[in-house]
Amino acid sequence: MAVLSSCRKATELQYASADNIYFDLTDRTGATVDSIVYSFALFPELASDTILLPLRISGIRATTERSFRISVVESATTAQPELHYRPLEDVYKVPAGQGIIKVPVIIYNTDTNLANKMVRIKFQLESTADLHAEFKKLDTFRLMFSNRLEKPVWWDPWSGELGPYSRVKHELFIRAAGTTELPATTSDATTTPRVLYYTRRFRSFLNDPIAWVEDNPQEGYTVEPAGTGKYYFYSISNPGKKYLMTLNTADNRYYFTDENGNRIV
Repeated sequence: MAVLSSCRKATELQYASADNIYFDLTDRTGATVDSIVYSFALFPELASDTILLPLRISGIRATTERSFRISVVESATTAQPELHYRPLEDVYKVPAGQGIIKVPVIIYNTDTNLANKMVRIKFQLESTADLHAEFKKLDTFRLMFSNRLEKPVWWDPWSGELGPYSRVKHELFIRAAGTTELPATTSDATTTPRVLYYTRRFRSFLNDPIAWVEDNPQEGYTVEPAGTGKYYFYSISNPGKKYLMTLNTADNRYYFTDENGNRIV
């Protein structure tokens, strides 16, 4: 009788509690986080991208499709719809039998100001007849994105190969080297050959960008004339982001210029 009573109480508690939907993202340590930070500068070939917002259902798995809503908190959002992101749908659906869903948010890399600033979108879950949003610490989520880079911790240890840092140089490194990062220390000698492969590939690009484009068509980059002694270098899939290189007649080489007006060498 005691066992039957316990089962009955557990069943009653399970069905008395409303089903909730909440944002569910953890970092590498397993800690819950409430935001995603993204930079288009890491993906120069993209004019847009899709960020997946992870959500989870607390409660039973229904045998029918259920609806929920996400709104944008305008007072805490700096991104503009249509310019920075595709407006959200009025209603989203959780398929029958599912307890986990990822909502796609499409963001755009068309605003040139993203090279100098980060924008954000704050999302808010709203309760519906199908699903409540009553977990107050898990009912909002932020997406922050830009098209700029910050100096990484690994640049200084390898500055002998890379030279002085600039954001434009960092962007070009990502486009030409074949990696987005290097080891953060030089203490592990086993990583040195791999690092030298990437840095020398980058050096080859800077020495002759036009030849690099011709020799690496699979990378998807091109150059086009921009006037006497000038060319634009850019990704074929994202022609809105171009880098001007200018001929230096003293050594007959083309050079890029960084955000401070300095020649990139």
